[in-house]
Amino acid sequence: MDFTAPQVWRGLAGMFLVRDEEEDALPLPGGDRELPLMICDRAFDEDGSFRYPGRHTSDHMEGVEGDVILVNGAPWPVHEVSATRHRLRLLNASNARRYRLRLTPGGRFTQIGSDAGLLAAPVVHDAITITPGERFDVVVDFSAYPVGSAVTLVNTLGNGPARNVMRFVVTRRARDDSAVPHTLSRPPERPRSVTRRAFDFRRSESAWTINGRAYLPGVPLARPRLGTAEIWRLTSDFHHPVHLHLAHFQVLARNGRPPAATDAGWKDTVDVRPYEVVDVLARFEGYRGRYMLHCHNLEHEDMAMMADFDVV
Repeated sequence: MDFTAPQVWRGLAGMFLVRDEEEDALPLPGGDRELPLMICDRAFDEDGSFRYPGRHTSDHMEGVEGDVILVNGAPWPVHEVSATRHRLRLLNASNARRYRLRLTPGGRFTQIGSDAGLLAAPVVHDAITITPGERFDVVVDFSAYPVGSAVTLVNTLGNGPARNVMRFVVTRRARDDSAVPHTLSRPPERPRSVTRRAFDFRRSESAWTINGRAYLPGVPLARPRLGTAEIWRLTSDFHHPVHLHLAHFQVLARNGRPPAATDAGWKDTVDVRPYEVVDVLARFEGYRGRYMLHCHNLEHEDMAMMADFDVV
């Protein structure tokens, strides 16, 4: 509590890959063609140690960003690939930095999964915006590039050193038995909501708050019933990646319009942009008990931009 951000900055971050029989039956790329990619940014002192700012600075208030991009702990790595499909398990493990990932000199991502698992059907993107805590499961077909090509994963929201994420070098042709099926899974049907609630993520004086309140442990802002679904309206005055514990949700609308293509699937983290209204349908399944919703900008989380909700 209160010190998550510096702990993660100094290395307390990782990822799990969760599989099931439905996924194992699909002809997706696997083995050395399945790459977990944990992306984060860091700043370093001259001696190579991590540089993290003191608390209550302006950088700390808005979220700490570094000027070196790491993938699986390595700065701007290079990975050799065959001219075949590869599955990239993308995780934004940064404290606060958002990325808009794109392939250069060109290429597309075929999204097959989101935070909570496989999509019903693949979705193709030219670029993917990923916020702290979000995950994207994508396939990239490197057979579209000549052998010897260098394909760079870039962050179009970054400048200077923070623009380049990593590079793939296509070294050889190889047999490819993988495929991306038109049907990936049969996820749960969208349930009917029983009520609506609103949660406003906003700066109040020198603190980040939800519905104008600082965090009070044990004082829930909602008490949803187990086995039901609710529509939660999320609003913000800043970039806040909103994360729900236990509850998976689908994005219904952004500012009253259809959600972005990258909002597909069942999620647990959503990018709420400044002065945006995001409606999500959350389902509460599994267990009763006390859970949290919070901003996944880790500095904001440490400043108690969180709230309890009790599943009853």
